[in-house]
Amino acid sequence: MTLPRRITITREGWYYLLVLALVFAGAMAREVNLLLVLAGLLLGPLVFNLHAVVVALRGLEVRRKMPQGVCAGDLLVAGVSLSNARRRVGTWGVVVEDELQPESGQAAGLAREKAIRPAVLFPYVPAGESRKGVYRGRLVRRGRYRLGPLRVSTRFPFGLFCRTIVVGATETLTVFPRLGRLTQGWAARQHEAFAGTHRRERRHGQEGDFYGLRPWRSGDSRRWIHWRSSARSGKLVVRQLEQPRNRDVAVLLDLREPAEPTPQHAEHVELAVSFAATVLGDLCRKGGSTLHLGTSEPQPQCISGPASLALLQDMMQRLAVAEAHNSDHLAELLERLLGEIEPGSEIVLVSTQPIDLADTTRFAALWADTSRRTLLRRIRCVDTSSAELAEYFQAE
Repeated sequence: MTLPRRITITREGWYYLLVLALVFAGAMAREVNLLLVLAGLLLGPLVFNLHAVVVALRGLEVRRKMPQGVCAGDLLVAGVSLSNARRRVGTWGVVVEDELQPESGQAAGLAREKAIRPAVLFPYVPAGESRKGVYRGRLVRRGRYRLGPLRVSTRFPFGLFCRTIVVGATETLTVFPRLGRLTQGWAARQHEAFAGTHRRERRHGQEGDFYGLRPWRSGDSRRWIHWRSSARSGKLVVRQLEQPRNRDVAVLLDLREPAEPTPQHAEHVELAVSFAATVLGDLCRKGGSTLHLGTSEPQPQCISGPASLALLQDMMQRLAVAEAHNSDHLAELLERLLGEIEPGSEIVLVSTQPIDLADTTRFAALWADTSRRTLLRRIRCVDTSSAELAEYFQAE
């Protein structure tokens, strides 16, 4: 789709017109024929440049190729392809300019600032051929950006006039949260919580599902002996049980900040989002579990599913546009999510300030429910305003 086009006089063109006007005025005032000839010679390039910029952009097609998503701070590489559909005439000196306008997420703070305008120069595109170019940059703020439309312009050959056409529709680019590194301290803490869950399951008699038989070995419990198979074979055999290991994990994100936040509060918010994204990315790469992501907002948002790259993409999209707020909706999020997850799930609450889950006033509805009260006691809290975060997470 091609949008409005225009032709403008460049700064150099205005200077050229000024010289032409002075020469012509002097010729008329002094009645010097040679100056009139010079004015005519100066007028020729002006007319030729005007015609050239009009013709140069005919038959051009431009396409943009963007990545599906990029993490904040990572190198963004965008491809631009320019095709010349004309049969005989090539095109010189074409500039394709893009526009990136922040829309939501952390980038929304830049919405009132000037849009980012990267450009690609194509020195020459022969007739019937295409040329490719790229522009590179780093977007340091997560969020959603609006791309385009593309502006195609040329000043060739003299730079006196510039013709610009606007091509294509707008697109959306999502900049995911910056990922960090989980330390050995976090791995040890997660293993300890997982082992504790496993021990509790064993105490409740959940020994696992039967999936085969094997010969009896010293130390095996008599309860595992399969007496019928032992009688048929004349040797003791025992049942093999697959130990139940509930690896479901729920990550809750509470991005609260005061009514008048400081840059330090904003840093805590970004640390919380980055930590949650890093944990979810690590769990999705390992697989074998069901994940839940919940964010405390006026309308609490929840995403759940088996750990996979597709789920990680959805969760990163959600985290990219998560915004801080000064209202308290954590109790609503906990009430909703604790009713959806399976018993024995690991629950991690990431917040920007200390949270006392034993507050029976703030979480009155949860403490009144026996099953949810049990889950509430097992929640592990991570406060990104605390220095203890460095034991589990290193921002990069």
